[in-house]
Amino acid sequence: MTQENKRIGAPEYQNIRKSEHQSDIKKMKKTVKDSEISRGMNFPISNFLISILILFFILSGCFRPKPVIIPVVRIVEPQEGDTIKTANVLIRAEVTNESDILKVRFFDNNLFLGEVLSYPYEHLWETAFVSNGEHNLTAEAIDASGNKDRSPEVSVYVTKEDMYDWDLFNSPTSNDLNALFAFDSLNIWVCGNSGTILFYNDSAWELSTISINNLNALFFISQDKGWCVGMNTLFEFDNEGWTQLLPDSALKKSFLSIFVIDDTIGWVGDSQGKIFTFNGDSLEEYGLLDSHPITDILGFSSSDIWASCGGSLFHYDGANWFLDTTFIDEQINSLTSPDMSKIWAGGTHLFYYNGTEWEMRDLPFSPGVDSEVKSIYFSNPANGVACGTKGENGFILTYNGVEWKQESLQKDVPFSGIIKFSNGEGWAIGCDGTILHRQGK
Repeated sequence: MTQENKRIGAPEYQNIRKSEHQSDIKKMKKTVKDSEISRGMNFPISNFLISILILFFILSGCFRPKPVIIPVVRIVEPQEGDTIKTANVLIRAEVTNESDILKVRFFDNNLFLGEVLSYPYEHLWETAFVSNGEHNLTAEAIDASGNKDRSPEVSVYVTKEDMYDWDLFNSPTSNDLNALFAFDSLNIWVCGNSGTILFYNDSAWELSTISINNLNALFFISQDKGWCVGMNTLFEFDNEGWTQLLPDSALKKSFLSIFVIDDTIGWVGDSQGKIFTFNGDSLEEYGLLDSHPITDILGFSSSDIWASCGGSLFHYDGANWFLDTTFIDEQINSLTSPDMSKIWAGGTHLFYYNGTEWEMRDLPFSPGVDSEVKSIYFSNPANGVACGTKGENGFILTYNGVEWKQESLQKDVPFSGIIKFSNGEGWAIGCDGTILHRQGK
């Protein structure tokens, strides 16, 4: 039975094993197939998603090239049709896309005037040196990428009929002229280098030479009483002419300024910042105000005197000199009063004293060139005038009671002294014996 059973059971056993083996193979094939299907599906899905993302970015503009923004420039001052009657005018431009602007250039009838590299986009156009007539102004903006834009033309008309009321007047000397003083319109004096003295006789300037030294300042208390100071020099004028009060060897000072109240009370300042009392015929050193030259002295009474020294203003109260105000890094050259209480001063800026305190005001033209007012004068509060140097040129400013304006610009002639009377007549002096005259009304 046992053997038979073994014989009979062996094939059944084998069939069972075969069936189980085939079943295992099918399972393995199914597993492999499922795995292949899974792996096969992953790759197409990934590629599909990437394609969708790329399409999205393209449609959303992420891969678009950045648009080119061209700067746009236009001139806003002066305006179309303006008539320019001043010695200069400020050309002002406005630009879009300012953050990327490299420079703005200015042109007059395609003639290059100048350029600026940053805001504000402005250029001071010296109309004193251009022809009368129509001028077409343009501006060109250039950005960091080299893109350019040219503004529309602005047409203006330049006329100098009223600009140059100051005309050259015949001068009897070629020496530099340093100071001008007018007691009135009929008694006008000028002093200059090499002892030069000029007097205007109502028709012409008369020349005399009173010293070999340079003369720097004049002051008169009447038409026949005055003084002049200079290098190692102190002179007095009376009806008999000019007389030297002290010998050169006794002074050894370069005097720059003088103010006299009467025959016995006055002050003189020198180039080393020392101030001297003046009693009419002699000097006595008071002391040192500052290390800078005392450029001018102005007084209202014996107890109310002012002196300019570098960028500082000193005041005398009848007993002592003391420092009143200092403008750091400034220079003050000239003092004048329009009404016996207020004071205007000129130098690297304009300075105004309202009776209580000093304030600094800008010159009526753009900075950038070395400019200084050398002389300032008022005949009344609404009629002021000043002159000075602007680089190698000379300028004249006028004040109408409200604002200062540049009235004239003289090429290669720095100015040193000026006066203007209530009727509009005026005189200005400068280097090489230059004299300008303005006709009165």
